Amino acid sequence: MGMDEMLRRAQAYVGLPYLDGEFDCADLAVKVQWELWDRLVTLPLHRRRPMGARGQAAQIRALRDELADRIEAPQTGCGVLLLTADDAGAELWHIGTVFQSAGETWVLHNSHALGSAHLQRLADLRRRGMRVEGFYQWREAL
Repeated sequence: MGMDEMLRRAQAYVGLPYLDGEFDCADLAVKVQWELWDRLVTLPLHRRRPMGARGQAAQIRALRDELADRIEAPQTGCGVLLLTADDAGAELWHIGTVFQSAGETWVLHNSHALGSAHLQRLADLRRRGMRVEGFYQWREAL
């Protein structure tokens, strides 16, 4: 399947609602891995859904090394961890799925701030104050 086809398939997720405690950025990333690449990524069963952006950020940071391996450069299907700060200056973590097309890196993510899933250029996210913590290849569940 070509890159443009993958980007088109990513568009199908745009608009899915962000539901605090039910369907957040991590849930979208796991759903996309299964539906587009048949890659089963299982979040731990004991995962208690934290309320709010700070709780979610702490959970993403804690699970990062358990669920994925860091890679040097973005590639279609990998995860990208993004960092930003809240109004009080606390570091907030966010995860999205990378799609490469026509030399550009796109990120599919479900955002509390936007209220739903969006597909945006990584360069645009950077201009909005997000910075890349790293790119990660998911490990499949055993």
